[in-house]
Amino acid sequence: MKERRAVYVFLRGLKHVEQLKKFGDISYISKRMGYVELYLNEDEVEKTVDKLNQYRFVKTVKVSPRPDIDPDLDDVHDDVFFEAYDQAQEDAEKDQSDKKSAEPTDRKDAKSAKQTGQGKGQEAKNVAADQNQKQQAEKNVRQGNEQQGLQADEKKQVPAEKGGKS
Repeated sequence: MKERRAVYVFLRGLKHVEQLKKFGDISYISKRMGYVELYLNEDEVEKTVDKLNQYRFVKTVKVSPRPDIDPDLDDVHDDVFFEAYDQAQEDAEKDQSDKKSAEPTDRKDAKSAKQTGQGKGQEAKNVAADQNQKQQAEKNVRQGNEQQGLQADEKKQVPAEKGGKS
């Protein structure tokens, strides 16, 4: 029994499928995706791929890697899983260290609040007040932009009595 390999030939049009029969056994034709699956003898794959790439109706040729893959994937699967898990753990630790590096400024604020006699409750109220001030400022900016837009629209409209079109 000869070793065989799948080759996927992506075509510009399906009317040339009949020409591919001389290269190997056609096992599948995808009309929607525009490719043909050929099975070739292992020793003829490289020559055939070169010949197929010379045709104008061929977009690309992809050779199946399946015979090259080790069928025993028990250890590899675990390694891939644990590598992803370890990477996620490292990312989480990095995020925590970034948060800790940002904390000292908050601690300084807390120390200054203690020195001024403000407690934790007062500090939370100050943060809430700051957020409210920011929201109010954004609201004022939006309203100002809307008013400016209305004024510009009013200037564009010229009444019919002053020579405008009605």
